[in-house]
Amino acid sequence: MRSYYSEADFYDYDPRTDIDPLCCCEFFDRNNERTHLLVTCCSCCCYCFNGAPRPETRPTSSKLTGSKLGAMLLTFQDRLRIPWRGGAKQITLDNVLTLVILIGTLLLTAVHSYLCLVIMLLIPPVLLYLKRLFDVIHPKTKFFTIWFFGSCVYLVALFELTVPLLEILPQENVGFVVLMTLAFLCLLKAKQRAAMNHISALPDLNGTECGKGSKEQIVLFSDRNDSDDGGATDSDSSGRLACQLCRKYVPPRAYHCKVCGSCVLRQDHHNVWLNCCIGKSNHRLYLAGCIFTLLALLVFANLALTAVCHPTPIFTLYGIIVMMPDDCTDIFFQYDIALCFTGSVYALIMATFIAIAIMKQFCFISFGFSFSEWRRGEHVKRRNCLWNWKAFCLGQ
Repeated sequence: MRSYYSEADFYDYDPRTDIDPLCCCEFFDRNNERTHLLVTCCSCCCYCFNGAPRPETRPTSSKLTGSKLGAMLLTFQDRLRIPWRGGAKQITLDNVLTLVILIGTLLLTAVHSYLCLVIMLLIPPVLLYLKRLFDVIHPKTKFFTIWFFGSCVYLVALFELTVPLLEILPQENVGFVVLMTLAFLCLLKAKQRAAMNHISALPDLNGTECGKGSKEQIVLFSDRNDSDDGGATDSDSSGRLACQLCRKYVPPRAYHCKVCGSCVLRQDHHNVWLNCCIGKSNHRLYLAGCIFTLLALLVFANLALTAVCHPTPIFTLYGIIVMMPDDCTDIFFQYDIALCFTGSVYALIMATFIAIAIMKQFCFISFGFSFSEWRRGEHVKRRNCLWNWKAFCLGQ
């Protein structure tokens, strides 16, 4: 029986590999004891499930001290879970607070036009400041992951509950949902495959290979000349690469991520919005997810703005009239219409930063080096643009 479930088990759990699997409502509490969600509703559930009689207890009167109150809050936070395969998953209070701040901020923007302008201008610098702050105090935070996926879910709910009540064609609705679904699947798969980039099953520097008096040259990360031919020094092409922090041999173009605490195979960057490293195993899925997200946000902004504002036709594409908003002066007189407008502005802000990230990825892939290599000044151009894109698409 397993006593702990990591973050990877949240996505990759397979009941067939577990000797004593948990049901969807069971979990291990903070005391590492197996319990059930129904215990939170009825104190006798633990006895009912085991078939044992409930013991008789006498009521005792005691004052609520600070230690008891703290224990109650910890127990409440530990039992705040949702049913999931392989055991109930915990919902922490900071995750709920992130969603409350996100939804409250976006709902507040529809109150007045000046308030919308101020909030939309403050969102990018505030998120940038929080990123720098969390890099220092809590690098492995899930704040940005919850913010990103919460924003996508909010826009989908806004589109389905408000915008279709106006003038949206069924094929336009289906197109937006398909694009957002593809984006979600690609990004979720990229996060699942992030663990495949971590280098863990390689020999250690202090292992038997070094203890036998091996004369093989060891090239540390700070001394290497990274290239496609191996990454050894210029004097000896047979040298092996080794990480100073992991104390393990690593293949070429591998970098140590301080946030993940592991060396990542062909690391591009650590993405705070997915809370994982982008490397060889999930780079293509990440780029595809960004492209689908960009298209979905642009479609949402166009459909929502043309529905709440006075549209004007621009051109016809395969029998579909593409329109753009013309006059949006009277949108804040009705709250639901203003909510659609502010959601469109927020989608355009998200699309702008995603487009910048995609252009950076296109440039780095064309030149044949990753973002980590560019940041470290290791600008090793690998062949031509066509060969680099072929190697990227084939996962070489």
